Amino acid sequence: MPNVQQTKFNKGAYIAFGFIAAMIGVTFLKIDFRIKIAADVALLLIFLFIRRGYLYFYRAAVAYKKDDEQKIWSNFERALKAGVDFDRKVQIGSLYIQRGDAKRGIEVLESVMNSPKAGPFGPKAAIICSMGYWRQGEKDKAIKTLEDLSESGIRDDNLSINLETYYLETGNLKAAKKAISDGRKNNTENNGLMDNRGWYDIRMGHWQKAKELYDELINDRNAKFPEAYLHGAQVSIHYGDIEEAVDRLGWSLSKSFSKTCMLSKDYISHLLLGLENPATRDAFAKAMDDNCDDVSCGRVFSGYEKAVEFDASAADVIAPKEKKKVSKPSSEETLNTDVDEDEREPNTDLDDDDVEYAAAMGVTEAPEDESSPDTSVDDDDDRVPNTDLTDEDK
Repeated sequence: MPNVQQTKFNKGAYIAFGFIAAMIGVTFLKIDFRIKIAADVALLLIFLFIRRGYLYFYRAAVAYKKDDEQKIWSNFERALKAGVDFDRKVQIGSLYIQRGDAKRGIEVLESVMNSPKAGPFGPKAAIICSMGYWRQGEKDKAIKTLEDLSESGIRDDNLSINLETYYLETGNLKAAKKAISDGRKNNTENNGLMDNRGWYDIRMGHWQKAKELYDELINDRNAKFPEAYLHGAQVSIHYGDIEEAVDRLGWSLSKSFSKTCMLSKDYISHLLLGLENPATRDAFAKAMDDNCDDVSCGRVFSGYEKAVEFDASAADVIAPKEKKKVSKPSSEETLNTDVDEDEREPNTDLDDDDVEYAAAMGVTEAPEDESSPDTSVDDDDDRVPNTDLTDEDK
């Protein structure tokens, strides 16, 4: 059954209605017309002053679309100082962790977590904050934060994805198995959770299960995050198909690499360097397979140093081929691929309140223009993501 867009009124909407009612009420007062105009202007200015934090948020979102780093952070700080709702605070904290300063992101998110008025945004902030703890090296704290949420009855796909990831990266396979099993009892498995199951199979040596899973996740579901392609390449290498491994690693480079991603483009490029070169290919592939646990976590391994620069025009060099387009199934046949890396990214989309408020303030610049980077998704990445994390947009 399709989701129905529901209209809900928040604190900001009630404030706006209150000011509109007051401005209308002024028109019925038996006072001089000029005083009425002055009163209405005063009310409008007061409203804009109260809501100025949302203007700064709007400007930061525009800067984010244009990849203008300086304006992103300066406007987010102004928005926080002027005051914005918990939803936008969570978005700001998330973006700090994803692209900027993890320490500052933790401060913003903890202010939401510690507020008794945060409601559902408290757990949401905690899930994202755990990623900040992880980036800061506080792995035990990251795990405990999510374990406490889970034990309290919170059910969230991002919580499951992150907690399973933490278990798998630290090698706690027993806890990972339980989390994977518990998380699938009442929920349809999405792409992020599916990758964690495949990653677990790799670490346990269940290669045939992993092969079937990554053939579906990459070839059919067309996963949008790089970890899936690294893990899929490991399976290809284990079965001796180095050309397929090179393809999968090459495709991963077109995906999004945030600062919370366990991989880097440099790491993937280094693996390609070792596999493309005919002089190092076999030895490097064997080293990857022998050290599959480290590779699955994006870590340097014994034999990593074998990859060296070479003449790419030499004979027998393997290069990634372009990925074939995935045919879209009909609406009745559409796979449930609700969550992927989009859920791990902050929401910087502008809602109607942002746009209307900015217009009232005289801001007319569009979120994206000809100078903006191309953030569109190509046909290979085209599918409908789940946007539950940010209730809009992850």
